[in-house]
Amino acid sequence: MKPWLSAEYDQLFHKIHQLDARVITLAGASPGCGASTQSLWLARRCAEDQHNVLLIDLDLSGSGQGYPASPWQSDGTGEKEVLIHLDHQLDILPQPSSHRTILDLRQPQILTTALERWKKSYHYIVCDIGTINAANWQNLPITAISHISDVSILCLASAQTTESELLTSMTKLEQGGIHLLGTLINDMSNPSLSQEIIRVLNGKARWIPNKIKRNLIRYLQHNPVLLGKYQ
Repeated sequence: MKPWLSAEYDQLFHKIHQLDARVITLAGASPGCGASTQSLWLARRCAEDQHNVLLIDLDLSGSGQGYPASPWQSDGTGEKEVLIHLDHQLDILPQPSSHRTILDLRQPQILTTALERWKKSYHYIVCDIGTINAANWQNLPITAISHISDVSILCLASAQTTESELLTSMTKLEQGGIHLLGTLINDMSNPSLSQEIIRVLNGKARWIPNKIKRNLIRYLQHNPVLLGKYQ
């Protein structure tokens, strides 16, 4: 199943639609929490309703969407030549390769002007801004993002994102006056119920006969509900 067609993304999209939000930013509370993947999935979900969508890769401290940085400028020069057309409704604008463009986008007025230009061609604009707490001079400050965003979504990874990283991210969002729509939790590193039961069986259920235990483990390893694949 396409993950962006899951019930969770459907609920998220309808919330965005109800708020009449057109500019959505996704930020990660910690490195490797999957903010860029979540950005792509949300952009695909928005495009499913036949809306033109632009996904802008502004994750300047990480790999972002995985495409090479390209020489486009904040005034629109070179944009059409570097746009990546995923399908009829969804385009990706790669990270800018020019330091001049990066510095320009840090200026609220220039960023706002660029946004107004993008709005003329796209109904939804999804901004992948990477990790909020990344120590990288190139990153767009969260206060600059607040000027262009209708709503923001904070991504975190269960069993990986620390409490300190989450609280720091929330503080920066609040200080920037950003409307936080909610959080997306990446549970890829979280053990499934099946794995936890098997761990207990192997560690504490030594009184169970080996043959029965093997049959139980085999069942647990193939049960889609306990593996979290019920969607």
